[in-house]
Amino acid sequence: MKAIWVFLVLVWLSPAHSAGGEALSFPVNLQQQQVPAVVVLFSLPDCAYCEKVRQQSLRHVSTDPDYKGKVAVYEIDFSDSKRSFIWFDGNRYTGKSLASPLNVKFSPTVMVFNAKGAVAGKPLLGASLPEFYGAYLDQLIKAAWAL
Repeated sequence: MKAIWVFLVLVWLSPAHSAGGEALSFPVNLQQQQVPAVVVLFSLPDCAYCEKVRQQSLRHVSTDPDYKGKVAVYEIDFSDSKRSFIWFDGNRYTGKSLASPLNVKFSPTVMVFNAKGAVAGKPLLGASLPEFYGAYLDQLIKAAWAL
């Protein structure tokens, strides 16, 4: 019985379980993006659901051989008013200044864009079952490729 409790504590303390894990790459200049699909996780600090989406659905996109050279994955804290980046339109934004024009109000929000910044389908809001979330994400990526 003691071994089970130790195991549960270790799982609870593991990075995959806790919020605040390592973020995805931060975009620097999306106007110079060379891939046909860009996935952006709009997150908030200490968002446990963001971590779930990051670990279960988005990290595999970066390592999947079918997506290599075809998809880039980024994360933007939409409460951040300090770090800036260049968006597809050539303008400089912070996560906070971009959230309103994109109607990002919920954490996590995942949006997929084509290479020119056109939105591919409806954003994915919240965290869902990984099987469904991954399928929806794949559909959005393929839609971005077709735009």
